Amino acid sequence: MSAQHDIFNYLFHLKLNSWTPLIAEQHKFFNDEEIALLNRCNRMFQPSRRTIAILSFENRFASLGGLAAVVRKFPAALRKAGEKVLLITPLHKGNSAVKNALASGELIERFTGVQAHICNFSCMICCYEEVNAVVPTLHIGIDDHFNAGENPYGYDNRETLLFDTLAFCAAVPTALSYLGINEHLLFHAHDWETAPIALFSRCAVISSLLQQVKTVLTLHNSFDSPFPDRFKKLFFNRVFKGDTILQCMLPLLDGPLTTVSTPFAFELRNDPLQRGFFVDHLQRHFAMNPPIGIENGMFGEAATRFSQAELESAAAGDFKPLLDRKSVWRKAFLTSEARDTDPRISGRFNDELRNNPSAAIFFMSGRLDPLQKGFDVIFHAFKRLKPGSAYLFFTPTLHTGQEDLSFFKEIAEQSNGRIVIWPFLMPSRQYRAFLQGASFLLMPSLYEPFGAANEGFLNATPVIARATGGLLAQVHAGNDFEVPPQYAQIVPSQQKSDEVNGILFKERLEEREALSQWRSLFELPVKDRMENPLYVSIVDAATEALDKAVTIFTDNDAYGAMLFNGQRQQGYTWKEAAVKYRAVFDVACLRG
Repeated sequence: MSAQHDIFNYLFHLKLNSWTPLIAEQHKFFNDEEIALLNRCNRMFQPSRRTIAILSFENRFASLGGLAAVVRKFPAALRKAGEKVLLITPLHKGNSAVKNALASGELIERFTGVQAHICNFSCMICCYEEVNAVVPTLHIGIDDHFNAGENPYGYDNRETLLFDTLAFCAAVPTALSYLGINEHLLFHAHDWETAPIALFSRCAVISSLLQQVKTVLTLHNSFDSPFPDRFKKLFFNRVFKGDTILQCMLPLLDGPLTTVSTPFAFELRNDPLQRGFFVDHLQRHFAMNPPIGIENGMFGEAATRFSQAELESAAAGDFKPLLDRKSVWRKAFLTSEARDTDPRISGRFNDELRNNPSAAIFFMSGRLDPLQKGFDVIFHAFKRLKPGSAYLFFTPTLHTGQEDLSFFKEIAEQSNGRIVIWPFLMPSRQYRAFLQGASFLLMPSLYEPFGAANEGFLNATPVIARATGGLLAQVHAGNDFEVPPQYAQIVPSQQKSDEVNGILFKERLEEREALSQWRSLFELPVKDRMENPLYVSIVDAATEALDKAVTIFTDNDAYGAMLFNGQRQQGYTWKEAAVKYRAVFDVACLRG
């Protein structure tokens, strides 16, 4: 086990063992008689009979990001570890994949036309179950709800999303009670959209829908939602303190608050971007229930793209077979890129690249989110590289508007065949083939709770990342990267040579200055961000990282070692995650 694993495990158990229930907070929501009833039921909770009911607003049909990948892997790992598990999710009727699943029989009806009534809210609900799911998976439908379409969060009005999330959490207790699942329930909510189950489940106990309940919560990002008083009255017929969903629900958790990496748990309370911009309003709650990091497992299947003979040669110090194989994938990538005639594509790689095997190819993909992903940083840094030394393939999805996309296209047009943009979601097989053919995967995120760096390692490609969140947990730097002082207690200052699998970069700016600079940075259009000193510092650091990558790519031993290490150490496992989450569940059952 690496030194980093040791540190993360120590911090996990330290925080877990020091957690205490926030008993006094219940008085903000319930009267003395209701609290007495809840406490009586709480004492009858039997951990040995518990059912883990995982709530997720995303599912394998209707997904946007990492949460859908988590719920494909995590419930099965819990079940394999010995837990009784359910996955509960909305029936996103406006999503084409859900429509196809209903038509093909992948989703079968469990019940329909059932009246759900809890607190001050009532609705008609139905329930469908996935036929081939590894764990029982229930899709709860409500008339005239969950109609966002392909993006489950893509409502024109944000309050419609809030209404649907509250309606979903209100419907869950009735659905479970109707199915006869009403005892010893531990709800594992994911993100703010399902956090209201902490309150609705208690209301369900008071109204005798459910018998014994517990709730824990995992945050996969920093997002929250306003919770206006009129929504509180609409659903609960009462007004309680708290301006947002998380401000209201965090005090009701029965166990430690968790998030998806140890560095991100640290950043939620310490990073200027998080503390000063995204979650400043939650700092009091984080002080009472400090976030605990549990690293996600791999989103793909553990595998090697190299043959056993190629790996054995690398283990003996001969990296030529790995590099030869990588060269084959590179040629296939470039051939496929040259043949595609999709009219949405901007740019074509020039002939110089096809005749220059020493030029690095950078691969970058993901949501075009200017508040998180930092893709624009790379475009500024790339312009500074020596012409012909590197090329960039960029495949953004779900772009927020033509203005942001135009910024990238303009730079691509000026690059003389060094930048290609495919602004759409690639088929998974093609995506993997292109990633295998690339020299480096770029992840310049301004923040990243966990991130999919292990996609690079699974596909035999080292990763260049900004040192933030889960990327700090996955990428072991092969450059002269200095761990920022604020991370000294959670990240080893140096990596062992046999762990190096990529490059990290981080800007240098005084914390006091960074607090104000982040806010002013996000007020600027993407095209004007170089006016911000913090942003300039990030671009400078990224430029150094890309320069270093260009050098490493021409060093067969250094680059070959990165390939080999990435294939040997592809990331954390869901088995490890399940062990830690079960420990959180135990604490919630015994101390909550």
